[in-house]
Amino acid sequence: MKNSFTIYSPARLHIGFLDLDNLSSRQFGSIGLTISNFFFKIKIEKSRKTKINCKNFFTKSKIKEVIKIIAKEKKIGNFTINVFQEIPLHNGLGSGTQLALSIGYLISKLFKLNTSVEELAYILNRGLRSGIGIQSFKKGGFNIDVGKLKNSKRMPLSLMNLKWPVGWKILLVLDSNIVGVHGEKEVQEFKQLKVDTSLTSDLNCKSLLMNIIPGIIENNFEEFAKGLRNIQDNMSKIFYGNNRKFASTNLEKIFTKIEKKKVLSFGQSSWGPTGFIFLKNSKKRNELLKYLETYISLNNIHGLKILKVEGRNFGKKIISKGEE
Repeated sequence: MKNSFTIYSPARLHIGFLDLDNLSSRQFGSIGLTISNFFFKIKIEKSRKTKINCKNFFTKSKIKEVIKIIAKEKKIGNFTINVFQEIPLHNGLGSGTQLALSIGYLISKLFKLNTSVEELAYILNRGLRSGIGIQSFKKGGFNIDVGKLKNSKRMPLSLMNLKWPVGWKILLVLDSNIVGVHGEKEVQEFKQLKVDTSLTSDLNCKSLLMNIIPGIIENNFEEFAKGLRNIQDNMSKIFYGNNRKFASTNLEKIFTKIEKKKVLSFGQSSWGPTGFIFLKNSKKRNELLKYLETYISLNNIHGLKILKVEGRNFGKKIISKGEE
């Protein structure tokens, strides 16, 4: 019997919600992309006492919470968890869902609980609004969910999983000066959102159906970018009061600059502060990266980092080892 499992679970970009109108019978709905570079690498193995080896205090405390919840639902023994690599916390990269599901999945594998990812998500209170983190964990790629009926306790309904075009490239813009909204504050922010009419939702859904989905399927970057711009502008209006406004002022400076260069395929993941820029190919990405690095240096902007990442068309990866 295998006595050791190591999981690699990926980060994701949350590109936007489809329907935040409280009058709608079906709420939320979201789109997102699984990405490379950032991931959790966590190992579990049986031991005499349960032990967590993790340098990050916050991550360690979250792991303890997950273990406590699972221990109430399932019969498990003792084990040691080693955290080797983490997705940055509270940056809009989906670290909370990936951490919870990773720990739950490892425990299930180690003790042969045969718990599905959906059941783990339900037990661990994930997928309250968006289901794209769950689908990124399972499948990777570009994910679309259509939310859930109002007051429903079910997971958001996964509608579609698409392979991200390999030639399309991504730049991430990370701002270490601020931390994204999370936890109870995030819950309260959602309760206070005011969406005046269903027009925003109508445009979001039309942009998804008529631009983003066919854009990905037909490898038509311009159509994809058009739909992305509509949804991201609507998210800015809802969360920050007007379009082209984001959590980070440094992010706004970068986006304002590239918009003048006719680059419109930019946005913010979740509450931020991480921004993303999609480019049609490697050449365009390299040119824009060089331009932005020069701009940041000349303007003495501190705490801003720009990274090349790729779309990731597969989800979690798990490696087992050892015989008991």
